Amino acid sequence: MSDKTRKKLTAEELYAFSDEMGMMISSGVSSIQGITMMLDESQGGEEKELLTEMESIVSESGSLSKAIESVDVFPDYFVEMAKMGETTGKMDSVLTNLAAHYSREMAISNAIRSAVTYPLMMVAMMLIIIVVLVTEIMPVFDRVFKQLGGTMDGLSEGFLAVGSFIKENGVIMLIILLAVVIYFIVINKTTWGKNHRNNLLYKSRRFKSIHSKIATSRFASAMAMTLSSGMDVMQALDVSGRIVEAPDFEKKLEKCKDSFAETMDIGRAFSLSGIFGGLYGKMAILGAKTGNMENVLEKVATTYQEEADEEINDFIAVVEPTLVIILSVIVGIILLSVMLPLLNIMSGMI
Repeated sequence: MSDKTRKKLTAEELYAFSDEMGMMISSGVSSIQGITMMLDESQGGEEKELLTEMESIVSESGSLSKAIESVDVFPDYFVEMAKMGETTGKMDSVLTNLAAHYSREMAISNAIRSAVTYPLMMVAMMLIIIVVLVTEIMPVFDRVFKQLGGTMDGLSEGFLAVGSFIKENGVIMLIILLAVVIYFIVINKTTWGKNHRNNLLYKSRRFKSIHSKIATSRFASAMAMTLSSGMDVMQALDVSGRIVEAPDFEKKLEKCKDSFAETMDIGRAFSLSGIFGGLYGKMAILGAKTGNMENVLEKVATTYQEEADEEINDFIAVVEPTLVIILSVIVGIILLSVMLPLLNIMSGMI
C-alpha cells in the first residue's frame, strides 16, 4: 500500500465508483477488468494512482474488497459492505445499493448546502455594504456638513465613529475575520467541531427536527442496503449506526439493539426505540411481519428525506426575505441619519 496519505473519497466519488463498478459487474465484467476499464478512462493524477494501486491488488489477490480496504480511502461501512458482497456473491447488488445510498447522500448534502449558501452570501453582502457606507460614504457626508457650516451629531456621528474605528483597526478586523473563518472550517471538518456545532444548533427546535429527519433517512437507507445484502440484523445495526451523526441517535440505536435482543423482532425494536415513530414505526412492524423490511426502509428513508427537504425549503423561505428586510432597514437608517439633517441645513439656507 502507498505510504502517501490520501483523502477519503467524497459522496460524489463513492457514488461514481459504486455505480460504474456495479453496472460492469452486473454485465458480467470481472473485478479486474472493471478496474482496468476505469483506469483507462481516468484523467490522471490521484485518480489514476488510486486505480493503479487497486488494479495491482486485485491482480495479486483476486479480491476487490481487499483492494477497497487496502487503499484506505473508502469509509469503514463501504469496506464492510464490499466484504459482505464478496462473501455472499452479491457484489453487483451491494455496489448498486451503495450507489443508491450515496445518491441519496448527495441529495441531502445539496439540500443542506443550498440552505446555507444563500443566507451566508446575503450576510456577507450586508456586511460589505454596511462597511462601505460607514467607512467611505459617511466621511464624504461629513465633509459636506462641514462645508455647509454644520456638524454630524447623534446617530450619524455614531456611524461615522464606527467607520473611523474600522479604518484605524483594519488589520485587527481582518485577523478577527480570519479567526471566524478558521472556526467555521474547524467545526465543519473535525469530529469535535461537528459535535460542538450540533450541540449548539440542537438548541433550535427547527434545526433539531431537520437534523433528526436527515439522520433517520440516512439510517433507514443504510439499513435497507445492509439487510438486502445479506448482513445479519445486529451487524447491520452496527454498520448503519456509523453513518449517522446525531447526538440523540446513538441512545436510540443502543435501545434498538437491546429491544431486538429481547424480542428478535426488528420492526418492533425500531418502534420501541423511537428511531421510527408513529406511522413509520407501524410500517416497520408490518414490514418485519411480511418479510418486506428492505422495501419499507427504502420508503421510510425517501419520506424522511422529502420531509427534511420541505422543512429546509420552508426555512429558506423565511430567512431570505428576513435578511433582505434587515439589510434594507440598516442601510435605510444609515442614509436617513445623514440625509435628514442635511436636508434641514439646506432648507435653512434657502
